[in-house]
Amino acid sequence: MAELYSRRSFLAGVLTAGMLSTSAGYFLTRRKKITLTLATGADPTGGRQLLVSMWNRLNPNTQIAVSEVNSSTQDQFLKFNQTHADIFNLDVIHIPRFVAEGKIISIDPHNDLSLLAPVQQLCQRTGTDQFWAVPFNSDVGMLFRRVTDKRSDVAPSLKAVMTASVRGPAQFVGQLDTVGSQTDEAFVCNVLEQALAQDESILDDSGTLSYSLGQWVSALAPLADAIRRKRVVAAAGEDDTTRDFEQDSLRYMRSWPVRYPPIDRAERVKPATAEIRIGRLPLGILGGQSLAVAKDSPHRSEAIRAVHFLTDIPAQKLLASFGFAPTGVDAYIDDALQQALPQLSLIRNAVEGSRPRPIHANYAEFARRFAGHLRAYLHDNEPLTQQFIADIQGALR
Repeated sequence: MAELYSRRSFLAGVLTAGMLSTSAGYFLTRRKKITLTLATGADPTGGRQLLVSMWNRLNPNTQIAVSEVNSSTQDQFLKFNQTHADIFNLDVIHIPRFVAEGKIISIDPHNDLSLLAPVQQLCQRTGTDQFWAVPFNSDVGMLFRRVTDKRSDVAPSLKAVMTASVRGPAQFVGQLDTVGSQTDEAFVCNVLEQALAQDESILDDSGTLSYSLGQWVSALAPLADAIRRKRVVAAAGEDDTTRDFEQDSLRYMRSWPVRYPPIDRAERVKPATAEIRIGRLPLGILGGQSLAVAKDSPHRSEAIRAVHFLTDIPAQKLLASFGFAPTGVDAYIDDALQQALPQLSLIRNAVEGSRPRPIHANYAEFARRFAGHLRAYLHDNEPLTQQFIADIQGALR
């Protein structure tokens, strides 16, 4: 275990040194000092902050000051709106609303980034080569599993895990409950993935939902049965999910790739756990963050250069060493990264086979209605009626 993670730490150090030695093109020769404010959510890994520190070292007169907004994904839009920033680190669900309200400018891509197609789709201006935001890191739902014997380990499907859960003691935990806006978004992602495991046409690859009530009832029937029979652990939020997985030594968990390194590192100390592995869901929900330049920024050109630095290929490789899912092909096929991070190929396959949430400026209202109806259906035994369809359809009209 120590050797594995020391190798990853060494890789991060090598990538850091390499970035500094090849980043002369990002040096800005300003005489007057300015500060660019970057509004972003929290980063427990430290990887994003390291990139910012590297930019600041290269550009002493064009510093980036991080304004960390402590909020859930759902209320991040309102919190960001209260922050006078030059650069926004936007969750993918917020990009359409920032565009609709005219808060960000379009930006040209840089250095021929070979972005994965689903990642590019969420950020690119329709019919152009420009972006509304440049992907910073990607994300996708993954199935974690506890391995007790490496010789007999086989990656199961999500459908098989849920079937086994119905027939025996709870072995799976996911974000399958919600207690309000702080946990709604995790619940939406998990429920969508459960529905997609039963019926791929529930949500297509453009983010368009089915509006057939019968289809939804059928796709969610296995999940509803498992929850009502208490054959799965339905946690509210990602932190509670991780806590349940670790404290109860559960066999399976749904989570994001960035959570894999610390969970694997912590769980390997248990005598009965050989390691934690991850596998793809049939269709995971696509997540991630992207950097956008504020329309009212007085330093647009400098902000654009900073965004290019923070999202370039070397930056993607560095973030990958901290557990983030890269946005482009180059990081996934890097020999050193593949050796140190063998799960990268699985993550790439999951991202390329993922589905986006509905791409709409009114997504927040859709998510609120979706979570309200389905929480009542799954946990309070309330019937799923045509009102569910009318409400989500109305939000996305």
